[in-house]
Amino acid sequence: MLFLHIFRLFCVFQDVLRNILDLNESVIQNEEFVRCVSGGKLFPGSVPLAHRYGGHQFGYWAGQLGDGRAHLLGEYTNRKGERWEVQLKGSGKTPYSRSGDGRAVIRSSVREFLCSEAMHFLGVPTSRALSLVVSEEPVWRDPFYNGSVIKERGAVVLRLAKSWFRIGSLEILTRTGELDVLRTLLDFVIKEHFKSIGTNDPDKYVVFFSRVLNETAHLIAHWMSVGFAHGVCNTDNFSLLSITFDYGPFGFMESYDPNFVPNTSDDEGRYSIGAQANVGLFNLQKLLEALKPLLTSDQLSQSQQILREYPQIYHQRSHFTVSVVDFKELGNEEKDSYVIAFLLKLMEDTGADFTMTFRQLSEVTLSRLQKGSFAPSLWALSDLSSHKHFRDWVQLYLQRLSRIMSDSDEERQHRMQGVNPRYVLRNWMAESAIRKAEKNDYSEVTLLQKTLMEPFMEQEEAERAGYASKPPSWAQQLRVSCSS
Repeated sequence: MLFLHIFRLFCVFQDVLRNILDLNESVIQNEEFVRCVSGGKLFPGSVPLAHRYGGHQFGYWAGQLGDGRAHLLGEYTNRKGERWEVQLKGSGKTPYSRSGDGRAVIRSSVREFLCSEAMHFLGVPTSRALSLVVSEEPVWRDPFYNGSVIKERGAVVLRLAKSWFRIGSLEILTRTGELDVLRTLLDFVIKEHFKSIGTNDPDKYVVFFSRVLNETAHLIAHWMSVGFAHGVCNTDNFSLLSITFDYGPFGFMESYDPNFVPNTSDDEGRYSIGAQANVGLFNLQKLLEALKPLLTSDQLSQSQQILREYPQIYHQRSHFTVSVVDFKELGNEEKDSYVIAFLLKLMEDTGADFTMTFRQLSEVTLSRLQKGSFAPSLWALSDLSSHKHFRDWVQLYLQRLSRIMSDSDEERQHRMQGVNPRYVLRNWMAESAIRKAEKNDYSEVTLLQKTLMEPFMEQEEAERAGYASKPPSWAQQLRVSCSS
């Protein structure tokens, strides 16, 4: 564990404090609490440990990995009966740090702190974040792996998840032949987190695999619906509970581009946003390989058939459709796929903003959409309308709406605005907040906290900050380092 001599608690998410940890806001004034969330002191009863796992990284087996800068403090059961595993990230060396120092810096910590909560309020399954603590002690990093080492400040995030087990947790046990431990771990995960699966069911591992496959497809569809690219979809970053965690070089798309890659280290675009569904299939193949020693030949055949059904399951789960109208109505006809594909092609050709195109379709009246004349505030639709086939798509879209709409245009707008966010954590917004935070100005981190907790609601401060305005010209080229 890390024992910081100079540290400050700068930011806390009140929703996590109150509704997960059952704590009052006044606790953040308590020096003992601040020491605990910084890694300077243990919570009562805590016995820190680090998790050993392996993983396939960029398609290749990387061997034993493990928590290199995270300490699991323990499990907390709140008043609602929910059990949460509490972890510090950036809290110092562990047995799996290898040559690393176990630290994290402001840059990466602000991003994880903000994005985990942003994803939660977007409705995407995710780990959660309680606090951001910053140290004055120096941490040396080479952000872009080009030999330019710089001094940065350390930071610690307290994060929570129902479980931190991942595909790589099972892979390492199969690879090393620890099959008794593999069976014990799987039985524990099923008993604790897949309670509908009978512990005495002889096919429980097949059912488990099916459940993980379905929920992984659902998770990636969620990512795609909000334009989120994880950036490092290795098997050691893929949760067995199908939640988003290990926020590193992620990014939300600006202009729609299926080849969008937020990670500077991903030169070949393996983890581009458009490749995430296929990467999910690869990772599930590796999960099945890890389970194979525990399966009979019949069970293996069943599981392989389940794996072959993944593309269809993903297509059914895909949330691109919900972004155009809503969860209930669009998606009931085969023609809807063409409406969506047509729109995405227009967006790709014109470089239309992903988030705001869908949002502004939620805000514009149908009569204004048909006329194709947009006010400056509808800048994303204005960009889209420059395409020569824009009016063709509008007519197709309006015809589709006319067959399903049984309510007013105002009700349609209200319904659509409830599923199409106005604000996401764009990289340029995070970068602006980080630059200020590195100078001890946490005003923008605080503003983003407030904004991202209500991403579907127009907010005056967020509008003044330009969070729904056309992004700066350099935003599309902004990519993120893996170094943290």
